[in-house]
Amino acid sequence: MRIRIILSWGTTLFLLLSLHTISFGQNEEASIGFEAKRGFFPSIQYGYHLPGGDMANRFGNNSTLGFDAIFKNEKNWLVGFSYNWMFGGEVKENDMLDGLVGSEGQLIDQDGLFSVIRFNERGHMLNFKGGKIIPINNRNANSGLLFEVGIGAMWHRTDIQASTSKVPQITGDYEKGYDRLNGGAAFTQMVGYQYLDPKKRVNFKAGFQFQQAFTKSLRTIDYDIMEYNDTKRTDLLSGIKVAIIIPLYTKDPEEEQYFID
Repeated sequence: MRIRIILSWGTTLFLLLSLHTISFGQNEEASIGFEAKRGFFPSIQYGYHLPGGDMANRFGNNSTLGFDAIFKNEKNWLVGFSYNWMFGGEVKENDMLDGLVGSEGQLIDQDGLFSVIRFNERGHMLNFKGGKIIPINNRNANSGLLFEVGIGAMWHRTDIQASTSKVPQITGDYEKGYDRLNGGAAFTQMVGYQYLDPKKRVNFKAGFQFQQAFTKSLRTIDYDIMEYNDTKRTDLLSGIKVAIIIPLYTKDPEEEQYFID
């Protein structure tokens, strides 16, 4: 099922990129060549991922929102960093409150009212990365196949929400005893396509992203088992990423103009 979802996303992505290349390629044929430029290329990005490894035992599919801050030189080498906020609505490992909730999954708040408990996935990803753009159209040296690799860190936890506001058993510092906060070193890879418009109209990148994180508990104690959980995890994510790029080109020294009185 997961493989079919990835293939479906991949087919859609390939068709969109093909149509885009054809339509913009027709315009570029009538223009002069867009030679490779250096500059800063911040972007706003969205990702959708399928979990693997230990991550699949804890959470379902998730999404990310974030940004890149990338520098590209005239030879199309890339370097920079990215941050992404991770979120999802499916939590499979949700038995940490079994000792507190009733048979219907409810807690009694401090006013004596029933409070329904919901679980969500929350997390963060920070990566420092480098890469390369390989042009596939000699009319546009700033666009082409995109390859990126990175190293950084990943954190994820279970966000516990109650339908009423006065549930001291799972709020404040007490929530930290149940949220299963984990974190550790992470690696990321992306294969895709980047397009930079010579007229700066449409600039984007899209592709397949893979991430591997080696995490462990960052809490000193889990209240439901009353001890530190020393399990070492391998958390995997794979999916797609799309981003809107804001190109900020910088001039080469020889392009600068000097005026002498």
